[in-house]
Amino acid sequence: GTPTTVVSGHPVTYTVRDTAGRTASLNFTITVQTTPPTNVYMYWVDWRGNKIQRANLDGSNVQDIVTGFGRPVDVTLDMVGGKMYWTDRDRFDHTDPAGRSSINRANLDGTNIETLILSGSSVKEYIALDIAGGKMYWTEWTHFDTGNTGKIQRANLDGSNVENLVTGLTWEVRGVALDISQGKMYWGDKDKLQCADLNGSNVQDILRTVYPRDIALDVVAGTIYWANWNAGKIQRANLDGSNVGDIVGGLQHPFGIALDRLNGKMYWTDVTLGKIQRANLDGSNLQDLVTGLMNPIGIALGIPQAPSGVHFSPNIIADQTFTVGTYASLNFPIAVGGIEPYTYTLTPQPPAGLLFDALNRAISGTPTTAMPATTYTYTVTDAAGQTAALTFTIEVAGAGNLDVNRDGQVSVIDLAIVALFYGRQVPVGVGSLPADVNTDGVVNLLDLTAVAQGIDAAGGVDQLSLQEAEAALLAAVVQGAEIEAIAEAPIGAGNVDHGIAYHNVAAALTDARHLVGTGDMRLGKGLTVLKALLRLLSEMGAIPETTALLPNYPNPFNPETWIPYHLSKDAAVRVAIYNVQGSVVRELRLGHQVAGIYESRGRAAYWDGRNQLGEKVASGVYFYTFTAGDFTATRKLLIAK
Repeated sequence: GTPTTVVSGHPVTYTVRDTAGRTASLNFTITVQTTPPTNVYMYWVDWRGNKIQRANLDGSNVQDIVTGFGRPVDVTLDMVGGKMYWTDRDRFDHTDPAGRSSINRANLDGTNIETLILSGSSVKEYIALDIAGGKMYWTEWTHFDTGNTGKIQRANLDGSNVENLVTGLTWEVRGVALDISQGKMYWGDKDKLQCADLNGSNVQDILRTVYPRDIALDVVAGTIYWANWNAGKIQRANLDGSNVGDIVGGLQHPFGIALDRLNGKMYWTDVTLGKIQRANLDGSNLQDLVTGLMNPIGIALGIPQAPSGVHFSPNIIADQTFTVGTYASLNFPIAVGGIEPYTYTLTPQPPAGLLFDALNRAISGTPTTAMPATTYTYTVTDAAGQTAALTFTIEVAGAGNLDVNRDGQVSVIDLAIVALFYGRQVPVGVGSLPADVNTDGVVNLLDLTAVAQGIDAAGGVDQLSLQEAEAALLAAVVQGAEIEAIAEAPIGAGNVDHGIAYHNVAAALTDARHLVGTGDMRLGKGLTVLKALLRLLSEMGAIPETTALLPNYPNPFNPETWIPYHLSKDAAVRVAIYNVQGSVVRELRLGHQVAGIYESRGRAAYWDGRNQLGEKVASGVYFYTFTAGDFTATRKLLIAK
């Protein structure tokens, strides 16, 4: 259709739902802008030509804006205030001690020139603006010194209150760009890219051996572009330094770079060939726009800046499942953009027992009544009346529903039983299936996350040792088989090959990983439980070709160890532990075991380092003999001091 209203950062969620009720979503924003004006210019400095010039974005209508003003290096624009700022070296090189360096500004047509900062002992080169914060940032290094005199500085837009932000950089510090939304600044220093907070703290290396001459950010896409002067190419990477790629190669000496994200274009200068070039953001459609220049360096685009509309960061709220009688809290995203102050609202009223705190953007309390999944809208309104909203659901599960096996507590066993039944629908004629904790007729991710939150609220997973967790998972498989018989909803727990159970848990783990990938952390430690259950089912369902005794673990140990083994057929299993004199210190009679793999701590033979009388044995070398039917094998173990 045809948009009729200007909108900035309107949040949209695109969702798919399959016949089993499973969903997947993508979140993005839509911006509707006014029709761009036709007199949009690109600005650049011609260092050897002693001038600042501009032209239309297609390279036509070249104009001299500022002339005869020393040696300009870099230029940046304030399109809201109608100003351009630039740095100037004053001399061709720095062999002249009388050479000065300055930061200047003028109207966009070059009139009303002002010198904001003037220095005779340093070289100010690359510059960036934080208009909303009223600051300008620049790179600087000292005359006649090729050591670590480089620094990042900033000042008010009128040149007052100069601050050192980052020092100890090389004299080849090049390029500076700002991500105001995340409070970060980025720059190049000789052969690497670095970043820090806007106040200069938390300096980090992003990439090395990239030789940036100038940089530009696409903060929406989370990428950084730079002109690699040494290699003759334009390159790009994620803001964390990952996914490095060459965008345009085969260039001479690219220097300055600027992005037109709205129209998918990037522009750069070539200081040696004396030209302005551009291409699509993926490097395609390379064009020469302006040629015949002397030494173009810095470049900026005069694209009008619309006031930033109010929006949220982050721009999503995950669906929530709370439990009756269990304290719950949820922090909402903060609003950015627009005009402060902001007013936050939540509709409808939160579930009984929970309160919404608009000042701190949170709800908290102890739910008192079960409630099906209900859609809520979280809205911000700025001082100009602009609004933004996020939608999500809250479900309150009854406390009893989460106790799947009805043993009086919400534990790993309950989570495992839900996973064993994952994807099962309640059969016709069956009143309910315990694993369907929210009673919506299907065991899915909502049930899994509800039980996981119940476990986290009780500290259940954190308190379990690995051995206890695996024992609990074994109990879940047994109890799942019992529930299967009652509910007439097969999970495969009673089958020898465990094929159905394995498939169910694998599906649960896949969906759980997808959930975590969206930033939704409702599963807590439940992901670890699902992985352990899948390994256990794989182990229980496998029949090895041969019987074998495996090395104990850990070894050396103190005070306990596990002795894993394989059984190719059913057998009575016994483990005898001897000291170096050949005397039996402990005998572990494991009884009749079915064929299978016994490697995990919940299934392997366990020795607590004590003798038959329950006394802790001395450290040193011991031997253990494993007997299963007519199979016998012996290995050595070591108790550490």
